[in-house]
Formats: sequence, C-alpha cells, structure tokens
Amino acid sequence: MIYDYYKEKGKKHYKWKIVILAVAVIAIIGLIVGSSIYMELIQLKELNMQADYTSVYTKNLLYKVVSFFAGFVTVSLFIYFTNVAVIKNLKKYFANNNIEQRKLINVPAALAVGVLGALAVKNFFYDKALLFLNSIDFGRVDPQFGQDIGYYMFQRPFYMSLLSFISNLWLLVVVYTVVYYAMVLLAAMGGTFEFKEFKDKTILRHNLINIAVFFVLKTISYKFQREDLLFSAFTDTGVSGAGYSNTNIWIRFYTIAPLIVLVIVLISGFFMWKGRMKKAAVSIAVYPVIFILVSIASALVQTVIVKPNEFEYEKDYLQQNMIETRAAYGLDKIETYDFKTIKDLTPQIIENNRNTIDNIRVVDYAPTLESNKQLQSNTNFYTFNTGDILNYTVNGKEIPVLISAREINTSKLQNQNFVNKTFKYTHGYGVVVNPINKLTTQGQVEFLVSGLKMDTVDKTSLSIKEPRIYYGELTNNFVIVSSKSAGKEPEIDYDGTTATYFDSANTEDGSNAEKIRLNLLNRLLFSAKYMDANLLVSSNISSDSQILLNRNVVERAQKGVPFLRVDSDPALTITSDGRLKWVLDAYTVSSNYPYAQNFYTESSEADLRALNGTNYIRNSVKVTVDAYDGNVKYYIIDETDPIIKAYKKVYPGVFSEEPLPEDIALHMRYPETLFKVQTEMLKKYHLDPEKQENISTFYTNQDAWSIAKYPDKSSPTGVKEIDSYYNMIKLPDNLGTKEELILMRPFTPSADKHNMMSWLAVRNSKEDYGKMILFNFPKDTNILGPDQVENNINAISEISQNLALWGQGSSKTFKGSLLVIPIENSILYVEPIYIQSDSTSSIPQVKTVIVGYQQGNDFKHGIGDNLDSALADLFNGTVKAGDNKIPTVDQTTGEIKNPEEEGNTSAPPADNEQKSEIDEAKLDELQKKLDALMKQSEEISELIDSLRKSK
Repeated sequence: MIYDYYKEKGKKHYKWKIVILAVAVIAIIGLIVGSSIYMELIQLKELNMQADYTSVYTKNLLYKVVSFFAGFVTVSLFIYFTNVAVIKNLKKYFANNNIEQRKLINVPAALAVGVLGALAVKNFFYDKALLFLNSIDFGRVDPQFGQDIGYYMFQRPFYMSLLSFISNLWLLVVVYTVVYYAMVLLAAMGGTFEFKEFKDKTILRHNLINIAVFFVLKTISYKFQREDLLFSAFTDTGVSGAGYSNTNIWIRFYTIAPLIVLVIVLISGFFMWKGRMKKAAVSIAVYPVIFILVSIASALVQTVIVKPNEFEYEKDYLQQNMIETRAAYGLDKIETYDFKTIKDLTPQIIENNRNTIDNIRVVDYAPTLESNKQLQSNTNFYTFNTGDILNYTVNGKEIPVLISAREINTSKLQNQNFVNKTFKYTHGYGVVVNPINKLTTQGQVEFLVSGLKMDTVDKTSLSIKEPRIYYGELTNNFVIVSSKSAGKEPEIDYDGTTATYFDSANTEDGSNAEKIRLNLLNRLLFSAKYMDANLLVSSNISSDSQILLNRNVVERAQKGVPFLRVDSDPALTITSDGRLKWVLDAYTVSSNYPYAQNFYTESSEADLRALNGTNYIRNSVKVTVDAYDGNVKYYIIDETDPIIKAYKKVYPGVFSEEPLPEDIALHMRYPETLFKVQTEMLKKYHLDPEKQENISTFYTNQDAWSIAKYPDKSSPTGVKEIDSYYNMIKLPDNLGTKEELILMRPFTPSADKHNMMSWLAVRNSKEDYGKMILFNFPKDTNILGPDQVENNINAISEISQNLALWGQGSSKTFKGSLLVIPIENSILYVEPIYIQSDSTSSIPQVKTVIVGYQQGNDFKHGIGDNLDSALADLFNGTVKAGDNKIPTVDQTTGEIKNPEEEGNTSAPPADNEQKSEIDEAKLDELQKKLDALMKQSEEISELIDSLRKSK
C-alpha cells in the first residue's frame, strides 16, 4: 500500500477538529451550567445573609448529581452486560450457521443509553431519597396493616420509585435485547430476516430469561399494589380506603400472588428450556386466568353479598375513613359547643357585649381599597393592591384594622423607559391603616395611619420608621439601587424629597445589607438572563450599584423553601421597631395519608385548586419578608407536624431556631386557604366517628352540610357560598375572656336548605392560635341563614324604595358583605349598603347600615346611617351609642381628630336643641323631595307598563 502523506495529514487534522469541537461544546455546556449554579446561589444567599438557604439548593443538586451518576453507571452496566451476552450469542449463532462474523458495538451503545437513562432519572429520586433518609414516625398506624403513617409518607414513595426504576430498566433491557438481535440478524441476512431466527435455542433462552426476570420483579410490586387499596374508593360515594371486598379478596390475592407468579415462571421456564412451547404457553396463561377469576369473584361478592346490605359490611371501613380523614386535615382537634337555646337579641345583650358591637366590621374590603386608591395613592404610580385584616391595640384598645400597602405600579408610568422602571421608580411607600369598625359622618372610611408622612394616631403601635416597600405583591421587576449618589438617578419617594438611595445602614440586619453587586461578571450574566443590554451600557450603574431580584414576596418566600407550598395571600405587619414586614403561611402537604379522603374543589382560587388531590395539610411555617431589604426568615409554628420535622432534619439551618417574634405573633392570622379546605372537608366529616349512629348517618349522607350561601346575580345558580371572614368577638361562656380576632364560616344543612346549622371559628391570638371551635345550633330551632336574611332585607319596603331611588341617574348602589355576628346565645346580622357615582374618581360611601335578628319566625330589622343608629332603630331608641372614641387621622391635613372634640360620628349629639330643630327641618324637606321622586318613579313605571301592553 502506498503511503499518502496528504491524505493521512488530512485525517489527523479532521480528528483534531472533532476533538476541538467536542472540547468547545463541553466548555460551553460547563459555562452555562456553572453560571446557572452561580446565579442561583447568589440569589439564595441574598434572601438572608445569615441563614443557610443555599444548602437547600446545594443538597438537592448533590442528590441530583448522585442520582445522575448512579443512574448512568447502573444503566450503562446493565446495557454493557446485556451487550456482552448478545454479542457472545450472535458469534455462536454466526459460527453455527456459517455466517461471516461481524464487528458488534458494546461500550459506545452502553454509554449512550446510560446517559439517556441518567437524564431521565436525575430528578426521579432525590426528593424521595432525602425524606427516606430523614423519615419521622407519626406515632399513628394505618388501620389495615398496622404500619406507621410515616412509612407511607417517607419510605414507601422511595421504595416504589426504586422498584419503578429497576422494573422500567429491565423492561428496557428486554426490548433493547430483542431490537439488538433483530437489527444484527436483519443486516446479516441481507434485509430478509424472519423471526424464526429467534427460535435459535441460545437466542431464545436469553430472551426468555429476560422476560422471566421481569415477571419476578413484578412480584415485588404486589406489596405496593396491596397497599394501594388503602387509597382506592370502596363505595358508590367515593369513600377512600380498603373496603370489604378489597380487604377480604384483593389484599389476600396480592399476598399470595408473588408465590403464584414465581411458580408459573419456574414451570413455564422449564417447559421452554425443554422446547415444549405449548405447555409453556399454557403455564403462562394460568396467571391471567387466576386474575380474571379473582376479579369475577370480587365483583360477585360486591354485587351479591355486599351491595344488598352494604352498610353492615362496610361500616368498619367507613369509620376508619372518617377517623383518618379528620386526623389528616386536623378536624379531630375541633372543639364542639352546642347552643342549648337561641335567645332573642335584647338591648341588655347589646350593652353587655359593647366591645363586640364596637368592633363589628361596617366597612367592606373592596370599597375600602377603592377609597384608599382615590384618597391615598397621591400619585398615578402608587396603588393599593390588597389589604389584610389584623388586630392592633390602638391607644389602649384592641380593634380590627385593615392594613393596605401603598405599592409602586410602574405600569401606570407615562414614560416606560429603562431608567424610570429600573432606577427611579423602585419602591412603594408606606401603608394606610383603616379601622373597619368606624365611618365618617359622610359614610366614608376613616384613617388611623395615612398620608406620605405616615401620620398616625398611635406612635407606639402604629409608628412607621421605614416606610419604603422594595418587596411587595406588585414588585415583579428587578431594580438597581445604590447607597451613593454618584452617577445614579435619584429614586422617587414623593414624601417631599426625591433624592433617596438604598441605605445599607437602615436594613434590618447590617450583615444582610450586601445585596448582589453589579460587578462586570454579574452585569454580563444578568444582561444575558434578562436579554437586556442596558445592564451592560447604562451609565447609572457603578461599582456601588446593587440589583434587587425576586421582589415579589410570594415568589421570594417560595424560593428558599421549594419543598413547601407558600400561600399567595401575604399580610403586611407593622413591627415594634417601625418596620414593615410581610407575613406568609407555608404548608406541608401530601397525598399519601392512608384512608384519608382527597380534597377536591372547582373553585376559581388558584391556591385551592393547587391543593386538589392532597389528603394531608398542615400550616407548619410562618414566613416573614422585610418590605425594605427583603430579608426572609422561616419560623416553624407547628412542631408536632412530622413532615416539617423531617424537612428540618433534611435542611438544617433553614428554619430559625428562634420563636416567631412577639410583634409578629401578636398579629397572626389563620390562613383563609387552609380554613376553606377544612370547612369544605367538614361539610361531610363533622360527625364524631366514635359514635356508631354517626357512621350510619355518614353513609347515607343525611347530615351533610353546605357552606351558607347568599344571593349573587353573577352566579349561574343565583347564589354563592359565603367566604370565610374575620370578626373580633368574645366567644360565649368560658370559651373566651375578652374580644379576640376569629375567622369564621357558617353552615346550612344541605344545598337546598338555607337555615343556619352551625358555624366554625378558628382563633388567631398568640395563645390560642389555630384552635377551632364548632358551634352547633339546636336542631329543633330554625335559625335564619344569610340567604334567608338577605331575602328578608330585600323585602323591607324602605330599603327597596331607597335602592331604586339611589340607583337613578349617575349613581349606583351595592350591598356590602352580610355578616353573621354571634353574641352570647343570640345572632346579630349586619349589612352596609353603599352608594357610588359612575365617575371613575368617585369614592364609595356607606349610605345605610341594616341590622337585624330573628324573633320566632320573623326578622326584626333596624336601619340607620351607622351601626349605632341602626341598633337604636332596631330597639326603638333604647340602645345607647357605643363609646368608640378612637382618634383618627384627617386624610387631608394629617391632623389627629379627637372624638371628644369633634363629636362621636356614630352617636350624634342629642342635647343641642337648635341642632335638632335644624335637622328636623332638613329631614322634612328631604322627605318631601323623596316622596315627589317616588311618585314620579311610579308614574314612569305605569307609563312603561301601558306602552308594553299596547305593544
């Protein structure tokens, strides 16, 4: 052979090009992966410089890497030894059939399949392995197999994933072996391959052994299939758990099924080895025949024996479902209180519970936010997105207040350029605090904290020293801040000054003042991430500049604990040192609690829909996020939850060792999402399973409840379930010693009955946080539900006439929330009516407050401009006005309005005769105008009717 120098030189150059290209690809991938890891770590680090939130990411990454390499090695070895066997058998086949030997690949194929397999399993094991290695006992066993609940939560998922991996891997080996043989034989036969070639004893034996091993592996799965029955449905009502047929037939079948399969595999394998294929096929067919027979037997038992007398056969399993479901959702901790009688509301009861009356919510959530937007936004780029009801002690008196954050809304900026959105308009400013139990004389909301100067009526509990909100619910973009002014646009505060800069000395903790510095590397990386060249070329960025990321508080709180589910409804709290902190709830959830019923809802609320399919939930963690510096902390508030205990072992250093700060604990609120889940489950699971008669009632669904409803024209059914709402009341008898903030929701007997059956309350105070009490009304007493009360209100002639009158012209009227207020053994109903002009700048005003109570089958009502006047009207003037003398802030001047000086808006002065005469004269004049308008309205209605008839 003649040596061709140029040809060989070209081959060498070609090989080097491939090597260089491969190295370049690997380097680029490494650079991308490395930069991604680096960016993730610095973002986690800046959540809180003193906490170890990066450990969550690094530990997860470590387990993913271990899973990847373990998967790679395992898959590669399985394929490698499969290739060894295949190549050996094919060489023998070629030799026996005088076929030319071929070069068959092994290692490259094994490595290629190994990489694909590793990529498939890198996220398959790590989270289950972490919990498996740190599992905690629940101290409670399942009623069927007597295994601790912790086994189902932490161990079983890992075992199942491991078996699934091995089974799928071996199935891959089975298919891969057949394909390898087929492809090689097809090539060897010149494309005329027939499957009879697989009858070769060596090749056939190899494939049969593979299939036999696969079936042996399947026998292990029968243990898990047996346990799966604890999560199945065993009655027509869809109750979860192993019922009579599952327990007595299927569980026993899955117990002996592994032995049956092993015997069949051995017998069929023996026949195949001997070449007796028909006998082998008959042997294999035994298993499906047995399975079919068991299925028929189960169906017959269920239909012929169980179904005709289902309750007697299933009652024990129904009881187990009731017990375990109540435990999984915390319903077993509910305390019950039965009202023996319901008394008529009296002036004396009102007087005895004056603090409860004074704290009744007379302003609604949405109109209050609308008022704040009109009166307190101050500029077009500030807005109020949400508000939260919390309890605060104001001038020595604990009251419910609505706290709303004045957030930045960059979408309202006229100039949407990079400088404005990134450097100048970076943060919101302060809060507005409204008392929800008080109105102005014009029916508008009052203010306890207002204005950009944070004017406050109480410099102890409502004093704000750092009002800037860099982290909020609307802050979804990154911004760039600096503690120095050189070369940077000033940030906009609109508190009277414009030159504001992020002050590292003003952060909650000096150690976490160091945010992500925009050095050249970070500028390059974040410019690439956000596809924004401005980060590279902007002259406003200096070495002192810091980029603030992950500013949405929900996403920020979730980032540090991806293994928990963070509620999307944060509440803003004023701390004792004058800072603003968001407080969020985080849940541990699972769908692995045996015999517990799965939660399911068709609600439009994203938080509730996200919980569909779960059957265990706990509010185990409170999260705080500082609104100024974004400092995040996680506090465990339920040390009894085994899942959070396991996560604490998995990720040491993530959860604060300190208790929840006192100034946060004093204003805790129970999450509405969790409460809604519990009230939904309570509709069916309110019955005590220890009482045998309740099991029968549960089975027949005779005592299933519904959430109380109220009229809603936008709903297809005309009614809508009443939302849970916060009240500040004193619980009856010895349950409470003073007024406290509770979250409550009423129930009715069923979907088509609207009388109120009971109401559930959950306490929010630091001492009794999370304690639930179910108040049951006497079953022989018909208590009006919200829907029935609303119908009674609509039937009040004065209300219907006024609504028609007020709704004329350019005004619209709407009703606020109808509140059910329990007072001792009585019920007070309260509903405000609003009026608002069609102008976009109009402010909603409470025009009328309606109160009422049930007397026998009648609804007694009172109407007034405010709560006190409505109560006075209800009891013919025998109820005195409340002593609700909380100072408020004039939203225009910022001055403190003292009730003693200006007069109590809820109780007009009665000792000024001249004032009374003027008022009477004005009332007479207004009444005449009203009568004229009503007469005109009637004439117009008659005219319209006559026109319709003539048509």
